[in-house]
Amino acid sequence: MRIRIEIEDKGFKSVHEFESQNMDGEALREKIIGFLTASGVFSDAEAQAQPAKAYDSTGTLMDRLENFIKYEFPNSWFTTQELRERYETVMDDIKLSTVSTYLSRMNRDGMLERRGNRNNRQYRLSEESLGALAEPHSNYQSKRKAEGRW
Repeated sequence: MRIRIEIEDKGFKSVHEFESQNMDGEALREKIIGFLTASGVFSDAEAQAQPAKAYDSTGTLMDRLENFIKYEFPNSWFTTQELRERYETVMDDIKLSTVSTYLSRMNRDGMLERRGNRNNRQYRLSEESLGALAEPHSNYQSKRKAEGRW
C-alpha cells in the first residue's frame, strides 16, 4: 500500500509518501495520523477537541516508556520498532536495543503480553495493566517497587 500526501500551507509545500508491504491498513493509518499530528498538520481546533495526552517526562526512562505505552498503545499490539518510531516523534531519540530491553523487562514483570517469534515479536498491555490504569497503585507497580525496580 502506498499513500502520498501533499500539504500546502502559506506558500510552503511538502510531499510525504508512506509505503508498506507488510503492514495492514489500520496500522499504516495509525502511523500516518501520528506523523501528521506530531508535525502540526491538524488545526488547533481539532487538537483541542481531542483529550490532551499527559506524558510524564519525569522519572526513569523505564517510567517514561511505561507511561508512553499506556497513552499511545492502550489497546493495540505494537512492535519494538513501532514504539521507538512513535516515541522519537513525540519525545526524544532512543536506541532500539534500549527499547527492546525495557519491553522484555516489562513483559517479565507482567505489564506487557508478548507474542510472535524473535523476528516478529509484538507487545501489548496485559489485562492486569489495563485494569490498573484507573488505579493509582496497581499490582504491577507494587511488584516493581517490592523488587527494588521502582
